[in-house]
Formats: sequence, C-alpha cells, structure tokens
Amino acid sequence: MERALEVFAAMSDRTRVRLYRLLLDAKKEIAVCELIDAVQESQYNVSRHLQVLKTAGLAKENRRGRWILYSVADNDGPDVSGVVMSMDEKAFKEDRARLKKRLSLRNGDEIVSCTLARELMETTKGGSDK
Repeated sequence: MERALEVFAAMSDRTRVRLYRLLLDAKKEIAVCELIDAVQESQYNVSRHLQVLKTAGLAKENRRGRWILYSVADNDGPDVSGVVMSMDEKAFKEDRARLKKRLSLRNGDEIVSCTLARELMETTKGGSDK
C-alpha cells in the first residue's frame, strides 16, 4: 500500500504529470535540459520533479558524461501510464511540440547544450524584433 501511495503522491502535481507524459511519448532517454525547454520550467523545478518521479519508481536516470538522462522506469507499483496516456491530448500538445523541436537539434544521440539549443531555437522562430 505504501508503494501505491508514493506513486499517487508523485502524480499529484501537474508538472510531474507533464514530465512523465513526455517521457512516455519519447520512448527514449531525455536530458534534463531538453525537458526544461519542453515544459518551460526552471532547472531547479524540473530536477526536483524528476527526483520525485524517480523516487516513486516512475522514472529512471542514466548518467552519460556530463548529461543526466531520464526515461520511464519499469514500475513495480501501480501502472499509471495508461491513465496518463488516456488524458486529453490537448493538455500536452505544446510540451510535445517543444520537445520534438528540442530533440531535432540533436546530432544523432549527441545532445546539444542548453545555451546553444536556446540560441538555435530562437533563430528558428522566424522573423526578428530588430
């Protein structure tokens, strides 16, 4: 029962549900900075939320050089993935579009740094304010 309560507590936050949905949709490891750009939250908040998902057994991390990558964990507790996947697609549309754009900056599996990625994403918005 404790395990189930931990999973449900982890899924009681909107940002954690958004992050978990992105991990489910991506079906691969995603760097913290890529998730930051997708959900447009601070590094502190995204890292904190990912840690909660990890502690609940919903996400796992893998360190690759300087990158910390997250993916969906094989959960031995309640399966909440079906519930999250059945939620209204519109709620995740913008997050998924931003993640898709962010992942398109990768060179194969090579992750583009946060600073460079933001510069590249800004230049591809089209048009300029100047």
